[in-house]
Amino acid sequence: MRINLFLTVLLIVPLFYWNCNSVVRHNQDLLPSELRCEYTNNPLGLETQQPRFSWILTSSQRGQMQTAFQILVAGSLEDLAKDKGGKWDSGKLSSDQSVNLDYQGKDLASGEKCWWKVRVWDKDGKASAFSEPAAFEMGLLKQSDWQGQWIEAAQNISAPLFRKEFEFAKKIKRARAYISGLGYYELYINGKKVSDHVLDPATTYYNNDQPFELGSRVLYVTHDINGYLKSGQNTVGVMLGHGWYSAEDDIPPAPSFREPYGDRPILILQMNIEFTDGESISIVTDNTWKTSSGPILYNDYSNGETYDARLEKAGWDSPGYDDSDWSEVLYVDPPSGIMDSQIMPPIKVIETIKPVKILNPMENVYVYDMGQNFSGWTRIRVSGPEGNKLTLRHGAKVYEDGSLDARSNMHNCPDSEEDYLAGKPRDGQGVHHCARQSDTYILKGVGEEVWEPRFTLHGFRYVELTGFPGTPTLETLEGRFVRSAVETAGNFTCSNDLINKIHHNIIWTFMCSMQGFPQDAADRSERVGWLGDTGFVLEDYLYNFNTVLFWTKWTDDLHDSQKQNGDLPVICPLHWRRTWDGYGMYPCWKSTYPLVAWYLYLYYGDERILVEHYDGIAGLVAFLSTKADNYIISEGLGDHMEPDRAAGESNASPKRTPASITSTGYYYFDTWILAQAAKILGKDDDYERYSKLAGQIKDAFNEKFLNKETNQYATGSQTSNAIPLLYDLVPQDRIDAVLKNLIDDIIINHEGHLSTGILGTNAISQVLSRYERADVMYTIATQTTFPSWGEQVMKGATTLWEPWEGESEPQLSYNMKMFGSVEKFFYKDLAGISHLAPGFKEIRIKPCIVDDLTYAKASFKSVYGLIESNWEKGEQSFKLYVTIPVNTTGKSMGA
Repeated sequence: MRINLFLTVLLIVPLFYWNCNSVVRHNQDLLPSELRCEYTNNPLGLETQQPRFSWILTSSQRGQMQTAFQILVAGSLEDLAKDKGGKWDSGKLSSDQSVNLDYQGKDLASGEKCWWKVRVWDKDGKASAFSEPAAFEMGLLKQSDWQGQWIEAAQNISAPLFRKEFEFAKKIKRARAYISGLGYYELYINGKKVSDHVLDPATTYYNNDQPFELGSRVLYVTHDINGYLKSGQNTVGVMLGHGWYSAEDDIPPAPSFREPYGDRPILILQMNIEFTDGESISIVTDNTWKTSSGPILYNDYSNGETYDARLEKAGWDSPGYDDSDWSEVLYVDPPSGIMDSQIMPPIKVIETIKPVKILNPMENVYVYDMGQNFSGWTRIRVSGPEGNKLTLRHGAKVYEDGSLDARSNMHNCPDSEEDYLAGKPRDGQGVHHCARQSDTYILKGVGEEVWEPRFTLHGFRYVELTGFPGTPTLETLEGRFVRSAVETAGNFTCSNDLINKIHHNIIWTFMCSMQGFPQDAADRSERVGWLGDTGFVLEDYLYNFNTVLFWTKWTDDLHDSQKQNGDLPVICPLHWRRTWDGYGMYPCWKSTYPLVAWYLYLYYGDERILVEHYDGIAGLVAFLSTKADNYIISEGLGDHMEPDRAAGESNASPKRTPASITSTGYYYFDTWILAQAAKILGKDDDYERYSKLAGQIKDAFNEKFLNKETNQYATGSQTSNAIPLLYDLVPQDRIDAVLKNLIDDIIINHEGHLSTGILGTNAISQVLSRYERADVMYTIATQTTFPSWGEQVMKGATTLWEPWEGESEPQLSYNMKMFGSVEKFFYKDLAGISHLAPGFKEIRIKPCIVDDLTYAKASFKSVYGLIESNWEKGEQSFKLYVTIPVNTTGKSMGA
């Protein structure tokens, strides 16, 4: 039936070939706009001597293409206005490339600001006007550029305050602050918080404390502070929190694996101020700064924050404050990590979420339902007597009586408070992942008080409020949704409301995981960056969010954590270190490193990512080769969270699929990626060598796992057959038979359900449509019984759960990304948007028309511009609306 419908569609909408834009929004002929440097609008703090330029083209004509371009880079806006490229004039270069063009001009200096613009020539050789100007600015390019020193306060101050007064009497031309506060900082100048960043800077592996050689980095942030300074007296203030760097002494940090890098927060800051008369000054952290404790009595990234408003120091960050009783700062040895500019989008409060109702399970205990599971914290409004203490506890669920169910926060927590404080797990079961997720606010008793925490993060839908003076209302409390401020890239909707709800749950789960690195288990303290979950859902992120800089930062983290023998940890940054072997033998998890680099190349046309990480990927392949016996790797976690329909629960380790087939399958794909990267980079000898190795692995794989009589791989489980189909390991003449075995197992043995963990689910989400059986994948996606995404929706989920089931394992997470791999199916197949060339320079539009679906529409903002696919099916008609960016080509269904 699906095939007949598809043929009917082809009769109504014949095959055709698009060139450029099918939707017109501008009257000008061919105009460069949306100029980006290193994927960013007017970035600050660049550290590369070859920043890359990109632009998007618009045109009033169909079929337009860029045939040449000219970039001008100048040291002043005035020179650029005169068409003078004092730093670089590329001249007219014949090329249709409008993405990631390398700067080839004069050397760039620390703090230097440049302006640039571009013009292009169309398909007929006619030049456009120059674009509007854009800018970029360099960071501190050498470690010696840092004039300040790392400072700290006395030990046992939870969130110390630092301040420095200075004055000048000149007009400012430009002022920048370069700052890193570990774990987190907030910067204030003259009583105003600088920027809307929170949980800044993003976490890294700060300091190598391992007995083997690793890389380490400390991120700093560049702020434009022109508008904060004034002629005369000025004050700069900084508040620090622990983050991932340090922890309170009296309570063990969570999780138990985690060990702090330092015993207290530390700070380095440099403010470079240039005046219009050509002179400049620098304000840096040194022993002239003063420090004090503040109103935050406790802060922990997982456990929460305690704030005593009675201890606030009014005006501490403004001129004229009396700091005579403040202490002198202490110098501290710097972390071993190099200073590295944070270019990725910062973490921000993205949205304020209003509660939908209040549950009152018992007297003076109020539970707020926010209507959505998310990551962040709550903001409270309260008036009451001095010293009144409010407590906010956060959790993912409620019990039947409406009381807070925070069991998913407390995975393997000890049974007693005494054991918890001693860091002991429940019943001796290894380590715990407890997260109290509890905030306390103590009133100062003056008017309406509005408060929210600064240095913690919670994963929750429900908030329990106790200690409120009076009766709270819906306006008393609101949620603050916190994540990395990456731009939305994609949108999807269709006629099936269940699919739309599944899409909603996945999007929110992805957003909740992005806080400077891909976090896990939002509602417990296991918020580390597991490699495996990420690698298997990376394309699903990329369709929905412009995350190239987010993932670029994380690939640098991965590179830092790689041993000299090529081995990689299974979590990164490496915050679990000395008390746990982070380098366990999980080959599929380690494969995330080449997967991230490869997909960034495919989705963004980013060849530099392959250049920078080629040696690291080669090192991983070499390491995996040492673990292979006749090209077969037997070790591995395997298809994690494989469901058992009969038992109604999932298994951490697979029961049906041997780990050896998935470990070897990913060993092959890693090697294949390396061979392709070698070919792209012109490393011909490497391409031959790694292609040969990939072929040897493939032969051994089929010899080991393929039953030539039944055409089943290994045990014949869904994952066993889907992995070789996904990575082209199946001999050409056996593909149909293996595919039939896979489909029979889905439809007949499992009544249209998956029996896969995270590896197999990712594979099936791609394999079925690739071989023209999107109807089977649609059947899977629309199930509402265990195991399925739909069952979670029917049970009220607003994010993805860690296991397919939820109630049987209440201590597992209700907000985890590992099963988000069906998003590819929504965008690539139901809507039909996929790439035929890196960066979507060439686009395929091939929607799959399945079953009861009457429409599907999606958009995706590629580096070349907006792509849209919108189809509608009637009883006697089919309509397809498409937008293709200028300077790209598109092929239709079946092309």
